[in-house]
Amino acid sequence: MIFRKAEKEDFYKIRSLYWNLIDQEKDDPSFPQWKKGIHPSDEMIQASIDKGDLYVLADGDEIAACVIANDEKVDGYADALWQINSDEIIVLHVLAVNPGQRGKGLARRLVENVIELERKAGRKALRLDVIENNITAEKLYQKLGFQYVQTKTLYYDVVGKMTFKLYELVL
Repeated sequence: MIFRKAEKEDFYKIRSLYWNLIDQEKDDPSFPQWKKGIHPSDEMIQASIDKGDLYVLADGDEIAACVIANDEKVDGYADALWQINSDEIIVLHVLAVNPGQRGKGLARRLVENVIELERKAGRKALRLDVIENNITAEKLYQKLGFQYVQTKTLYYDVVGKMTFKLYELVL
């Protein structure tokens, strides 16, 4: 597995990874209600590739896992009880592992690589939100050192208002 920034040629493989995950997980109550073509949208994937914000674990020609890491955040982040008050913050979005590659520690490996990159870049913290009942994701982030901040209702266009748990990793 190779950790790298996504490239233009990866677009359809990344979209396929998200769509396969949506097909497999859509009825799971802990799944964050992503919708094909809406979230993550083609525009979001393409823009993240273009900006260098989308990272992948590649296994030959296959994209085994991906995540977007940038400074974009929803309004509800502004008044959260974060430990770090700085503009040097990165937020993780739409972490996905190919359903056929689960159980191999790929999500952990992917996030560990992003943590190392952002630490070297001088960032102060990584942040994320997890849909309230996604215990698997919470366990992963806790094992990586992310600290629970608070539970908040956040608004996302794709799902409307929902309850999320906020996490932060001080770098």
